[in-house]
Amino acid sequence: MKRRIIIFIFLLLTIALDAQNVTITGRSNKTNTLIRLFVYEDLVNDYGVLLDQVKTDQQGHFILEGQVKHVISARVYVGLEYVDLILTPNATYDIEIIVPEQQDNVSYFEKELPTIRVKHATDKGVYRQMVLAEEIINTYLIEHFNQIYRGRQLRYLDSIQNTINRELPDLKSDYVKNHIRYKLAAIRLAISTDGGKKVVSEFYDSQPVLYTQSAYIDLFKELFDGYFNSASYDSHLLNDAFAQGPGPFKKYLDSAPFMAKNPRLAELITIFNLQKLCYSDRHTSQIAKEHLNYIKAQTKYDEHKTIITDFSAKLNRLAPGAPATDFTLKDGEGKNVSLSDYKDGLVLLQFVDGMSPISERQFSELRDLHRQWQDTVQILTIAIHDKMPLFKRQFEEKRIDWPLLDLGDQILLLETYNVRTFPEYILIRKGTKIGEAPAPSPERYLEERVRRLYGK
Repeated sequence: MKRRIIIFIFLLLTIALDAQNVTITGRSNKTNTLIRLFVYEDLVNDYGVLLDQVKTDQQGHFILEGQVKHVISARVYVGLEYVDLILTPNATYDIEIIVPEQQDNVSYFEKELPTIRVKHATDKGVYRQMVLAEEIINTYLIEHFNQIYRGRQLRYLDSIQNTINRELPDLKSDYVKNHIRYKLAAIRLAISTDGGKKVVSEFYDSQPVLYTQSAYIDLFKELFDGYFNSASYDSHLLNDAFAQGPGPFKKYLDSAPFMAKNPRLAELITIFNLQKLCYSDRHTSQIAKEHLNYIKAQTKYDEHKTIITDFSAKLNRLAPGAPATDFTLKDGEGKNVSLSDYKDGLVLLQFVDGMSPISERQFSELRDLHRQWQDTVQILTIAIHDKMPLFKRQFEEKRIDWPLLDLGDQILLLETYNVRTFPEYILIRKGTKIGEAPAPSPERYLEERVRRLYGK
């Protein structure tokens, strides 16, 4: 019995040492709003894991808590807007997040972004040092743009590093040091004339793979995107090996000395590029998926298993034929309307958040298509709650007769369907299955895609 108690206490201590508490106390100008905290172990897929979620109170206050094993990139969502943060184990943060009120008719790409202010943190200065280092780098890039990018004067990188050393004499965090190192390496790549060979040699060859370091992964993606098409390989031999299977393919990839010398990095490069191929034609995509599944089963690197698993989850969630997430929303009259109400036919979901020249034009095109489709396709327009009165007036004035639904507080539905811009369209086929997500807009091949799905 005593032995069991000792083992149990040991396990508790091991867990406590492995993952430590983080507490974020904060305030936002958005009251009664969902606040979520995500951490990013998988930056290759930009795949976040939900750590905690709460709602702001009447004054906008909130508290988020969770456990992290090491310094890690995090993201705090206020509704669907977000700010980035760096979390350190066993640290507390006092933050303020301001989400600007957006003007009507401002495009998604022109809107003001939320801001974060870390008023206090017990993270040994990690976040403050990251912010200051970024400011120094960005200031140099702005003030000496011509000299750095047009004149290709590498000496300015030494000036940046010297300024950082002077402004941050107490810099001890390896995470911050690596962030600076790979930020400067990205600038070096931009002004290099050798296609990045020196950057690869100095910053990736025989170097640790920094999975949770955003600057490392950002540069990795830039350097190794399309690596299968590099001068290291003959395209015909590569394609033959790819078609023969994972074993011959790996053997051929390892014929390049760089890949053979860096097995962990080589496998990550392979995974990254195979994931890209999953968006190719059906035949290539299927082979790429088989390669990824083989690597997942055979790899000795847990990080790679996670990356492949995360990618598959993202790829399959809105893949054609996947179950479409059901929902129930109220229409303009307050009646409940569910996606499953239309399971026997085709459905076009249109997500909107305001009127603009683009949405006006698309509504006009959609009305013409609606007259052609008649009862073939059920259109459901889903409006952001704040803009519901605007769209009710528009529907009445223009005599639009398909359902207008109020998103209400179900904002996570936008994430479920990966809605990133507005208007956005999702085609749902019979049986409430994903047809195409996203679907083309009304003036760009939407009718063609609908006809194709209708024939299935």
